[in-house]
Amino acid sequence: MSKRIRSTLYAGAAVSALLTAAGCSATAPVDEAAAKTSVTLENCGTDTSFDLPIRSVIATSNSANVGTIIKVGGLDKLSAVTLNTANDAVMDSMFGPGIADIPHLEGTPTMETVLGKNADLVVGSYSGLFKGASGVTPESLKDNGVGAYVISDSCRQNAADDTVLGTMGPWDALRADIENYGKLFETEDKAKSARTELDQRLERLESAPAAAARPKVLIYDSGEEDLYTSGGNGAPNGIIDAAGATNVFADVDNTWFKASWETVAKAEPDVIVIMDYKKSADEVQGKIDAIKAREGLRDLDAVKQNRFVVLPLAMFTSGFPNIYGAEQLRAQIEAFGLAPASGIDWAAAPSA
Repeated sequence: MSKRIRSTLYAGAAVSALLTAAGCSATAPVDEAAAKTSVTLENCGTDTSFDLPIRSVIATSNSANVGTIIKVGGLDKLSAVTLNTANDAVMDSMFGPGIADIPHLEGTPTMETVLGKNADLVVGSYSGLFKGASGVTPESLKDNGVGAYVISDSCRQNAADDTVLGTMGPWDALRADIENYGKLFETEDKAKSARTELDQRLERLESAPAAAARPKVLIYDSGEEDLYTSGGNGAPNGIIDAAGATNVFADVDNTWFKASWETVAKAEPDVIVIMDYKKSADEVQGKIDAIKAREGLRDLDAVKQNRFVVLPLAMFTSGFPNIYGAEQLRAQIEAFGLAPASGIDWAAAPSA
């Protein structure tokens, strides 16, 4: 039954109840579900109220977050996403077809775009959309009658600083988004199922035999003069940890940040994960060639033995695809001989 039909039935029931009350002293019971018009959630430590139902959502800043929305049953609510179309196939492989039919925006959306899509809700991060460079902030959205949800991974540690992010563990941030989206999209059963599946798959990873010494992993996102990588608060740290390894920058209190190449060389990673943005055919090879050409890095065992793992960025920003990234990274670590063979087919996800 559609929401419009349900709303009509609820309205009819309310009128009937009023007529009955006028003719007798008995008071008809109130249907609380029918009266529900908003939901209040804790988002980045603040209780925020959102009008329901939500019919039009713009998801920005974070490609993996689109996967979370699809996983909890929100595909039909997406009116636009900032997702590189080359990642559509990645999403299809994890969540089935459908994302290609959603309009893909280029660059950071403006308020004009938001209003043009008749958005009820905009999802973004403090590291991306909500910096306000395009005039879109939680405050400006509220002024225009549009809800704003901040991806939990990007919550600010200080309300006045958009550079130091991360207030909870990576997997807890994902769990928070799963639960909140279930409430926002009124798909709580699907959200519960998604949470169960996530926990089952994490448990399977944690039960895999551990290496005597956990291999050290470097995330190479981008950068030439410096390396853009991920610290202890980012989704990659949770992915690496679940895969049975250690992030070389786990002690950095941030999500994503820039590190000097000298620091990278001193960290002596055993494995280098190359983030594939899928922007060009030579992107990945260009990153590998840059590492092999750089003094201080080309002599690392990881480089000499070609222990490079190439995975799409859409699996490593905060979102449900993270669990796929952890499983694929574990499979590669085993293939390199840096962790005991588990005998597990990491491509087969347990059913929730």
